[in-house]
Formats: sequence, structure tokens, C-alpha cells
Amino acid sequence: MNALDKAAWRSRLRAQRRELELPDAGAGLARVAQEWLETLDTHDAKLADTGSSARGSVCAYLAMGSEPATGPLLSALTSTGYSVFVPVCEPDFQMTWTRWSPGVSMQRSALAPVMEPVGPRFPYDQLVSVRAILLPALAVDGSGVRLGQGGGYYDRFLAGLPRKGGIVTVPLAAVVHNHEYFPSPSLPHDSLDAPVAYALTPSEHHTLGPA
Repeated sequence: MNALDKAAWRSRLRAQRRELELPDAGAGLARVAQEWLETLDTHDAKLADTGSSARGSVCAYLAMGSEPATGPLLSALTSTGYSVFVPVCEPDFQMTWTRWSPGVSMQRSALAPVMEPVGPRFPYDQLVSVRAILLPALAVDGSGVRLGQGGGYYDRFLAGLPRKGGIVTVPLAAVVHNHEYFPSPSLPHDSLDAPVAYALTPSEHHTLGPA
């Protein structure tokens, strides 16, 4: 694999998102994500002490542009008792996490073209009982390869997550439109790419693994 392979895929997938008239995915994605969370085995959830709700925490993100809408999903999670955290861009392509809730004050990031909640920022290892991490993606395939936007923030974040036997201990799910999930191993990747265990689309969730 070389960088051109990823660049070509990203270019094609971004063009599809611009050209396709995609239906509003928010309600479907919220339903699928909640169903998926109920199926997770949480024995390996990482525990800390920052005052999370009883159901634990979910790390998610605020969708932009043509990404599957996450607003209804975040609202649904908070209404059912989860603490929802979304990323804040920090210098050197690092991320911290801040609490999201409906109506929270927002401000534009100084480092990236995104909006971020105003509030205390926590490193990941200070979050309480993280049940899952939802990741933005341009595509994901059945072997667990996630193709992101290539900005570098998530690559660095994923590389630093706790592992057991080389596997990230918290469930990782890539969020994509229905047509951006490829059941067969299809996407370019390299040894530095962290595989994900699940894909969430507005229609259903998929368990992923090596071919």
C-alpha cells in the first residue's frame, strides 16, 4: 500500500458524498447505535473517576457536512443516561475530550474547521467507564480497516489507547453511510492503522474481523 492508494480512495469517497442525495440518517443512526451499545460486553470497560453517569461514557463526535448526522444520536445517548464526550483539537495533533449535552455552548476550534463545546477538557485516561468510542470515517470494510479523513488527530489518539494482547480494550466503531461499508476486505491500510471492531450505519451495525 502507498499513500496514493489512500488518497485515491478518499478523493472518490468525498466526491460520492458531494454528489449523492443522501437521506437524513440521524434517526436511523441513533436507533442503531443504541441497539449496538446494548449488545456490548462491558467487562473490559476502563474505569476512572470523573463523575460519570451510572451507564458510563461514550466518546463520539459532532458530524460535519455530509457525514452521517450524529446530533440525534448524541441527544438519545444523553437522554438514556450516558455521559457523552466529544473531541477537542489540541496542538501537535493531540485531542482532549469535553462533555457534550443538548444546548451546550459551542465555539469554533482554533486548530481545525470544527465547532467544539465550551467546558473542561479531559485527557482520555481520565474519562469514566468508557463503553465505546465512535469514530468518523469515510469508509470501513469487513476486516476492520477504517479509512479516515487523513488529518492525523485520530491516528495519534488511537495509537495511544490501552491494549491487551495488541487489541484496543474499548470497543471501536466507525460510523459511515450505508454504501460506505464494504463487507469484503477492500480498503488500503498499513501497519500503523488501528483496526476497528464494529461499523455503524443508519440501517444496521456490523461486527468486523480479519478475513
